[in-house]
Amino acid sequence: MHTRVSRPLRQFLLMAGLLAAPMALAGCWAFAASREVNGEKIPAQYTGLDNQSVAIVVFADEASTDEFPNSREEIANFLTAAFHTKMASVRLLDPREVMNWQDDTLNWNALSEKDIGKHFSTDRVLYIELLDYSTRANQGYGDLQGHIKAECKVFETGAPGTSPAWSGVIDVRWPADRPLDPTTGSEVAVRKRVLEEFSNQLVNCFVEHRQFDESIREQEE
Repeated sequence: MHTRVSRPLRQFLLMAGLLAAPMALAGCWAFAASREVNGEKIPAQYTGLDNQSVAIVVFADEASTDEFPNSREEIANFLTAAFHTKMASVRLLDPREVMNWQDDTLNWNALSEKDIGKHFSTDRVLYIELLDYSTRANQGYGDLQGHIKAECKVFETGAPGTSPAWSGVIDVRWPADRPLDPTTGSEVAVRKRVLEEFSNQLVNCFVEHRQFDESIREQEE
């Protein structure tokens, strides 16, 4: 049995549909615009650093330290600044204390990360194994493009077992899309920017944050 709809009702339903369509489109546009302006909310990958004491341990091979003798110190210092900005509750051990211990301890890297945490009496160890640290693009020696790639792990000192509580590879280039002509920038400036980007990306793994479209950010810069 079909219910017959009166002509005035049909006209009303049609008008309501026509009015609702632009409102729905406006809602979608507003949502997209909000994400563009405010960024997309990204949850933390690991939340176990809040209110904990943390030792940042950077391992760099001889090739990296030969070319960039201060690579460990630079990474630790930039990370410290990023933690202070984004996660002020984290209590960081002075990176110089860790580096002095590394330099004075033969085969320190043969120790487990949790044993390192026990040595420094910290709740957590953020272990960073540097895989690449450079300021020159591969395709041309003169072209500037910072690159930091590292395998990063968090160990909970008092937890059972030997596995990390979190691990991830942070792989950052700056500029991300193209190398710079050396006449338009300096190697020091490129190294500073890639260190900032690396540190922010790593700390963002531990805190809820907003992610912005990189193309929009570069246009603004």
